[in-house]
Order: sequence, then C-alpha cells, then structure tokens
Amino acid sequence: MDIQTCALTYRLITRKIMKSIIDKALKPDYSDSFFSFDYFLKTELRFNLDPNRPVCRFYIQVVKGHCPLGNACPDKHFFSKDGTSGRSNSIVCKHWLRGLCKKGDQCEFLHEYNLKKMPECRFFAKHGFCSNGEECLYLHIDPDSKVGSCPWYIMGFCPLGPKCSQKHIRKTLCKLYLTGFCPKGPECSNTHPKYAFPPQPLNSKGSSDSVTKEDTEDRPYQNENSKERGERTYRDLSQVECFKCGQMGHYANHCHQPKTYNNTVA
Repeated sequence: MDIQTCALTYRLITRKIMKSIIDKALKPDYSDSFFSFDYFLKTELRFNLDPNRPVCRFYIQVVKGHCPLGNACPDKHFFSKDGTSGRSNSIVCKHWLRGLCKKGDQCEFLHEYNLKKMPECRFFAKHGFCSNGEECLYLHIDPDSKVGSCPWYIMGFCPLGPKCSQKHIRKTLCKLYLTGFCPKGPECSNTHPKYAFPPQPLNSKGSSDSVTKEDTEDRPYQNENSKERGERTYRDLSQVECFKCGQMGHYANHCHQPKTYNNTVA
C-alpha cells in the first residue's frame, strides 16, 4: 500500500470513530445505568414502572386486595369498585404530578407522564387564555368544542336563530326516512331527524327563561319549603318564661309587671 492509500484509510477510520463518539455524547443511552436507590424507588414509591404492565393475578383473583409480594411485586395492584381491573378514567392524576397522591395504585387516575392525557387547564377554561402559553403542561381545550348541538335545530327549526348559544350543524336529511322507512337504519350516512320534543326553549345564554308547570308538579316539595321559609314560626306561649317576672305565658318585651329582685341572702 502506498502512502496516499494509508492516509485515506486513516481518515475514514478516524471519521467513523469521531462520529460514534459525537453520537454518544449528543444521544446518550442510560438504559444500562443503575443506581443504588433504584430498587427503593420501584418497590416503595412505585416510581418509573411500565404503565402497560399486567395486573397482578394474585391481587385480583386468588386473594382479592392482597399480594404476598406487596410493593415488591412488579405487576399492577389495582382493583376498581365495579370489580374489574381497568381504570375508569384516562386522565393523568394532578396530585401525582406534584408528588402528593396518597392512593398509589388504587388511584382511579393515571400515574404516568403523558401529555395527551393531561387534565384540563383551569386557568384557560375560566379566563380563555393562559400565561404559560405553549409551555403549559395542561390541556387547552377550545370552548367551542364543549358546546352541544341545539335540540330544536335538530328537529328542523330553532326560534333563537343566530343568537342561540348551541351549535347549529347542517346535515343532509335522509329522504327514505322522511317517506317512512330507511333500510340502513342507524348506519345511514344521512340524518334521521328526531321528533322528540325538547323540554323547553333556551335563551341566548343556554338557560331556560322560565320554569314549566311540569317542573313544579314534579317537585312539589320545593314550593312547600319556600312557603315555610317565607313564613315566620313562633313558639307556643305556654312554653315561654318571662325573665323579668318569672311567669309563663309571655315574652319579656310584653311584660307589664315590674321587675322583681331576689333580695334574700343565703
């Protein structure tokens, strides 16, 4: 081999070595790194465990609510109220994010850091903006996405028109359903209008203008309670003792007798 070939080979080898060194520096791999406190974090605090790990069979079936391994068990120890092993909620626990959740595996919320399953930002939901902006860890949900469809518009006409606070979604009506029958049923791509009469018309703010007669008939106890709150009740005078004269039957502000003093000395 001549000198030029050796120099070229040396340059290629050094480039590969330098590239591997730079990649390790920029993208380090800590999968093989262990610390002395890792066992304590996993067994006592249940930290850095796989959220998709299976549920402990002993905890669910064999001995419900107990596992012989305790916190050292690598599986999930979760038992919902309905007797299933699944969680009823898919939102990250806000207390767990601050390290304050005391329920552990019994918490009905998720104990994992997932930006797609974070709880809603209360500041953005209340004021419409968030000072943290894009750096906020919580979800910024568009208020328009929470507005439901107008039941009157679904029937065919809404008396509020553009002032209605609910959504007016235009859909193509099914001609077969209007004539009497649609063979596709609920799988039809067009709309099947519902003729269920809404309870009462809504105002522009989305609340009812007045209380209907049916509501008052369904809750008669509210009218009775309101009457009782409006009328003042008095005690029976036969149980009232006047502190001025010591006699029964009247209050002290209606007493016509002079105040008596007990001058006896024991």
